[in-house]
Amino acid sequence: MLQYLEPRTDVPAKDDWSTGLILQDLRWGATTLGGIAVVTGAFGVACLFLATTPGNVGAMVVLFLVTFLFGLGPLMYRSETRALRRGLLEQPWRRVPATVAERQHDDVHDRLLLGDGTVLQGWFQDLPDMVLERQEVFVCGPDASGRAVVRAAGFAKMENAKAGKKSDAETHPARERVERPLGRPLDDAATLKAYKGMRWGVRSWLWSAVPAGLGGVLVLLSLFPLAPAGLVVGGLMTALGLLGVPTAIEISRWYRDAVKTVENSAQWTPVAITLFPWKPNQNVAGLAQMPGGLALVQFVIPDLNVVANIADTGVMWIAGTHGDVIAVGVPRVPVLTFAAVQPDRDTPKEDPIPWIQRFHQPDFSGLPR
Repeated sequence: MLQYLEPRTDVPAKDDWSTGLILQDLRWGATTLGGIAVVTGAFGVACLFLATTPGNVGAMVVLFLVTFLFGLGPLMYRSETRALRRGLLEQPWRRVPATVAERQHDDVHDRLLLGDGTVLQGWFQDLPDMVLERQEVFVCGPDASGRAVVRAAGFAKMENAKAGKKSDAETHPARERVERPLGRPLDDAATLKAYKGMRWGVRSWLWSAVPAGLGGVLVLLSLFPLAPAGLVVGGLMTALGLLGVPTAIEISRWYRDAVKTVENSAQWTPVAITLFPWKPNQNVAGLAQMPGGLALVQFVIPDLNVVANIADTGVMWIAGTHGDVIAVGVPRVPVLTFAAVQPDRDTPKEDPIPWIQRFHQPDFSGLPR
């Protein structure tokens, strides 16, 4: 059986290091996005008191749109950390035998059928496939209100659930488990899903080019008649967009090479790796026993699921190699990222992470040392 990340079951869930990383990652995202939403919202309100010129109206629309989109982060954080506020994470995770119920055509919920007869329902996204594969799930709860939270092996995320009717076990038959050999990465449905997302990364330059172009249009609209708000907002969008273009082009190149590695890969390659202790403003890296010898592996855009699985199991799963770039994932988990590889040496090459990324690096201080 493949080794996957698993939460500890001998300590309260909130003290489990991987659960702590999940909460830390959610908190980091909500704080960053929420702060931006507050600032843009305040400036958007201020624009209401300016003259209704095309430039000022355009600036107000942009500011309120950013406020709405970024304001979703704190709202999602409230939902995703409901288990913490309810006290469910005060108890340890329980490893429970489980399977997955067939979803009816008119049903929007997933259902997990636990070995003790409990039925848990919710929107579990990709977790059910791993529950079906492993025939187990990690659970905290249900509490007196029937609320629970679940995790599956290999995933650095948790999902809210609630207890359903026990009669659902009879009306919703269990899905049949099918043995799936570990073959070519793209033959795995979960990896194929992650690969499709990676292909969008090849167009990362759009995230800088589009805002820069829209900012330029807003500046032009703000010249006649003169609109200070439009000039400021459009100027900032253009400047930030242009500043990010070199980084976006570089990231697109990394993604392009990573896509090639996955497409040309005929098999998963597991290698032993030891991660270095994480430090602020430094990349996630480690020493791996690559087929060609000991090598330094540096994760350019670290993915929490991938890094947490490596930290827990000491194994890195390579989905392909292309020059000094490797695609790294977790079999049967829909995650893929990439890393730079170079032979181990006293003086490594320059850090591959673009400098601008250091302003928004995730916090991996919760990784076990």
